[in-house]
Amino acid sequence: MQQDGDATPPLRKDWKYRLGLGLFIYSLVPICTIELVALLPLDTAEIVTLGAVYVASGELAFLAAVALLGKPFIQAVKDKIKGFFFSKKPLSPQKPIGKFRHGLGVALLLGSLAPYYAAIGMLLFATPGDSDARTLLYLLLAGEALFVVSLFVLGPEFWARLTRLFEWPGKERPTE
Repeated sequence: MQQDGDATPPLRKDWKYRLGLGLFIYSLVPICTIELVALLPLDTAEIVTLGAVYVASGELAFLAAVALLGKPFIQAVKDKIKGFFFSKKPLSPQKPIGKFRHGLGVALLLGSLAPYYAAIGMLLFATPGDSDARTLLYLLLAGEALFVVSLFVLGPEFWARLTRLFEWPGKERPTE
């Protein structure tokens, strides 16, 4: 946490900064484009190997970027991300969602489980082939997308109820 008197030193825009910034930007590319590897006309083993190397290169680029850019840059990025997700102004009370929106959100939430069971069925009852790996990948991505969309449709009130499911209801005993 920064104090009012503490000011982070300004970033020097030398070769380390430029190289670190380039590596930081590259580190985000494999995460955003990994699904394109599945579209390549390669065997399944080659796709998995290429995908692992692709993602690992992004991870290594991120570590190198952190080392080159240093703590002030990383702190600035963290502050920007926190500022994007957490507003400094007080939030206005949310209007409750309607019955149709709630039903649609619950249907999407439950529907997000179907691709996983379809993938399990394909693995248990079908003979695997090259096209089956891509089909499984797309099924699993569809399940993830449906889950995220359902949480947005259901709104923040549902999200708050969902997070309360994982809170401990009793009082904690002090450790002795």
